[in-house]
Amino acid sequence: MDGKYNLEARNEYAKALKAGQKEYGARSARGERGILPALDELTNQSRIVAYMKQPQREISLSRVVGTYTSARANSFAANFMPLHQESSEFAAKWINLCAIHMDEGLRDAVQVYEYLWNYYVIEGNKRVSILKHFESPAIRADITRVVPQLDERDPDTAVYYAYLNYDKTGLFKNIRLSSQAKYEKLSKLEERFAQTVENMNALNFNSMYLQFEAAYQKVDSPLLLGDAFLEYLTLYGLPVEVTLSEITEQLNAMLPQMELTSKPPAEPTLMLTPQEKPPAPGLITRLFGQRRNARVVFAYPAGRTEDNWIGAHELGRQRMQEELGKQVLSTYIDGLSAHNMYEELSKHASEADLLLITSSQLALPSLRFSLEHPECLTLIYSRIRDDFRLSTYYGRYYEAIFLCGMAAGMATRAMKVAYITPRLDYTRHTADINAFALGVKAIRADAEVLLVWKEVLPLQPVTSVHGLKTAAQEGADIAYTPRYAGLKDIKLPESVFSFIGRIDENGNPIEYLAAPQWDWGRFYTEIVSNYLNGSLDILSIIDRGDPSVTGLWWGLGAGVLRFLVSDTMGENNAQLLHFMRASIARDSFNPFYGPITDKEGKLRVQEEASLRPYEVLNMEWLCDFIQVIG
Repeated sequence: MDGKYNLEARNEYAKALKAGQKEYGARSARGERGILPALDELTNQSRIVAYMKQPQREISLSRVVGTYTSARANSFAANFMPLHQESSEFAAKWINLCAIHMDEGLRDAVQVYEYLWNYYVIEGNKRVSILKHFESPAIRADITRVVPQLDERDPDTAVYYAYLNYDKTGLFKNIRLSSQAKYEKLSKLEERFAQTVENMNALNFNSMYLQFEAAYQKVDSPLLLGDAFLEYLTLYGLPVEVTLSEITEQLNAMLPQMELTSKPPAEPTLMLTPQEKPPAPGLITRLFGQRRNARVVFAYPAGRTEDNWIGAHELGRQRMQEELGKQVLSTYIDGLSAHNMYEELSKHASEADLLLITSSQLALPSLRFSLEHPECLTLIYSRIRDDFRLSTYYGRYYEAIFLCGMAAGMATRAMKVAYITPRLDYTRHTADINAFALGVKAIRADAEVLLVWKEVLPLQPVTSVHGLKTAAQEGADIAYTPRYAGLKDIKLPESVFSFIGRIDENGNPIEYLAAPQWDWGRFYTEIVSNYLNGSLDILSIIDRGDPSVTGLWWGLGAGVLRFLVSDTMGENNAQLLHFMRASIARDSFNPFYGPITDKEGKLRVQEEASLRPYEVLNMEWLCDFIQVIG
């Protein structure tokens, strides 16, 4: 940028670089991490319960502590100051943005993940760096909340769930307090304010809290920010029409009280008599309550048999019941449709604690029941929500399909493999197709990948024979296909509904190679266990007006999906496949790693970047190298 601020911006970069190098050196000397924390290194996707889109708002820059990906982390010291030399391309971009900030200001919102009260930048790292350099107090952000699974052994997640419970109706966003009791105290204060403060709806509580933080940073408080704010509200009430300097003065006056509050209470006097009240329950029990048992109802659409897809869910229910025993009373309702869904649920599920609907086709008919029975947690097997009142459970199927693609790449001799799938009338989710294709290319970069849906019909697996025949005519010798009636015995494992196989010149599968497999017993045991321990209560206390919440989305790492390999793949290939399976399960490898371009030539995944969970869930494009037959 050629402008009057360009030289000044270069000088500012030099100062920022010096500050970054100093921070990096100091932390490294102490044996600490010198670069930014990266959220993808801190979290395990198999233990993330929900992603929640939050309203855009100003957030405190002091709470922006890291970046989303480890690749970005290397560009900044732990204080967000740059580490690249002034001659680098990175520095040129930083300087250009800095000049814009000095001229007219940086107005665009950054994109962040909120995780355990802190923010990690998805897009806008340089803007954050510049504003932190200029000591700006806040930045506007588009926020996605990442909710971890409740873990009683982790005090941070336990208190965070207390915050989520408060956040249902609470006035102050992302306020961190040190205990559940303090969130309860804050809620009671807010109820009192609602009765005594005029024009509450006209107040900007977010700005109020940011102003308090600015004052808090000017005093040497012994309390955490949120705890100090709670003490302030208790003593002074809401800071309506109070200036920053006045709040600072009030905080200084509060220091003795905050010092007293910060110290642990003295040892209590014990009443060792029969009149002694039982000890207070623990945090988790007080917040949600440990459930000793649960009534669980499974809802099945019409058409269940012992060996079909719906039947696999019933086998999973039986395994869950056997595993959890007397803790659970589970039943099922068969033959459900849009016409009888509400009536059947009303008859047989009105007393249920947990309702599991095993088909997305039953989503909308079950909505009425869900609204009339809010005490029952309703989960539906679906990739996306048809209505924000229904939470979902779904699997990261694409993880196992990527491994199937690798197996196909290893096995092909003709250097041409096919993916057989029905052509759908509606827009198809394509993560599985693309994952398969990328798996093939990971092994054989020059192999051709065919997507064959010619004459393959939805919900009619037997029509896969048409796709297989077409694939063979196109020269493919390996195909991923649904299992279908009349298939020659090639020693397919039980409960496998699709597989990778070698095909002959007529498209007949002649050798089983590998397959994905759902472990519904594990899936339903995990779901019900998480309901019993309180983890799933997040799905009841989150903002019900947020349609972006997906619910449970587990994969190889959670053990709800398996990848099976035939002996025909050979020992070396099997070892590599199992290594990749373990890497995906540990979240150390993402199949959707860039660069990836779609068939329209659009770069969907940048180089050295990976797709985020919601980008995978909403994928409706195909990789540029996939050949569509049909």
